[in-house]
Amino acid sequence: MAETPNVPIVDLQASAPEIQLGLTRAGVTGVQKAIRIRYEGHEKTFAAEISCTVDLDPGQKGVHMSRFPELFGEAIDAVVIGEAFLVETLAEHIARHIVDRQDALRAEVRIEAQYPLARRTPVTGLPTQEIATLIGIAAASPRGVRRVVGVEAWGINACPCAQGLVRGAAADRLHDAGFGDGDVDRILELVPLATHNQRGKGTLLVGTNTDINAEHLVEIVEHSMSSPVYEL
Repeated sequence: MAETPNVPIVDLQASAPEIQLGLTRAGVTGVQKAIRIRYEGHEKTFAAEISCTVDLDPGQKGVHMSRFPELFGEAIDAVVIGEAFLVETLAEHIARHIVDRQDALRAEVRIEAQYPLARRTPVTGLPTQEIATLIGIAAASPRGVRRVVGVEAWGINACPCAQGLVRGAAADRLHDAGFGDGDVDRILELVPLATHNQRGKGTLLVGTNTDINAEHLVEIVEHSMSSPVYEL
């Protein structure tokens, strides 16, 4: 029986490349994970999508793509889930973990989690649930960590272009009917102007080193639109 030759195994990704050009933003996107968050004494499980990229030293040929999901799991399990735990905290922990394990110059992690918001409809008072997206971003390097917290939320926008056309046409007809400029302006301020509406998604990202209540960010996004949306 022939003996198997003892060939040394070389870690190709860790070896020096022939052309020493540093790779940037090498990584994986769209990895689905379940994360647990304890907030105000209650633990909730969220479906999250995690993306991570790294910048490599010019002396490193590549990065082990298959290890990213494994590192995500290690970081999630290692986080001590406490009362102030947030998605950006988890993003920071993963970024630090990957810089250490992948010998990267810099790691950037983005986590998006679907977050249910309990609401009541404004007229009928019926209970409803709206889904917002929580966003946690962290970039880690030997110099430190930068964090971003954000949200994505839906709302209704009244189209200002159509409303402007209606306003102009109404002003022309009022002038033709003999109304003066002052009266026309007052009428157009008092009478609702027709337009069409459109569903829009707003995104708000805030760089911070302190904890921010994501529900407050959702309120800012919704109040910047013509109206929130409510599930029927």
